[in-house]
Amino acid sequence: MFRNRFKKFGGFYVPDIIEYLKDYIKEDPTTTISVGCDSIQKRKRTIFACTIMLYNTDIKNGAHVVFFRENIEKIRDNFERLNKEAQYCFEIAEFLNKELEGYYVRKDLSELERRKYKFHLLKCNGEYQDLPLHHEDSFVKRLILTDYEKNNEYKLVDIHVDFNPFEGSITEKGTHKNKSNLAYKAFIPWLRGSNYRVFCKNIAFAATSAADLLLQD
Repeated sequence: MFRNRFKKFGGFYVPDIIEYLKDYIKEDPTTTISVGCDSIQKRKRTIFACTIMLYNTDIKNGAHVVFFRENIEKIRDNFERLNKEAQYCFEIAEFLNKELEGYYVRKDLSELERRKYKFHLLKCNGEYQDLPLHHEDSFVKRLILTDYEKNNEYKLVDIHVDFNPFEGSITEKGTHKNKSNLAYKAFIPWLRGSNYRVFCKNIAFAATSAADLLLQD
């Protein structure tokens, strides 16, 4: 379903995404693999951009991205469209997890990385919103992990979704401006309950940066 759909920036198609990832992992066994999806409405069509982002959290020299676009009849219901984004992420992640099992062993989940993820979850829950950015690193290093947080064997890939954990402000009509919060409440528990590390705004780069870029004219 997804094996031969991806391509690189510039238009070069990847004949077999699994073999491509295996070659990449062979060169960098500590790489982190993330999948993301974003979408846009254009006239009578809805366009989805699905990405696989590869990066090294230690080297921090940028990310390598492969992608595909899906152009379908317009999905007029916003919640249904965001559901489709989550579904794409889940299906691609499940495909990669199955195909890479036995070949790829995560080496990127250091204790510091686990603390960073815990801090992201805490912020998604509304905690430490007033913590200054220049204090975050020292705070993260002091976070205490439970035995589960230290040892949990997450799935082989992470998921990035362009959903907002917070409701945002209220319009004059009494509705929340931030519609993606409803998707966050509905779909994030499902994705995290499937044992994926799931990142949301504003650090879900595979969705908020890579996929968003692919939807621009």
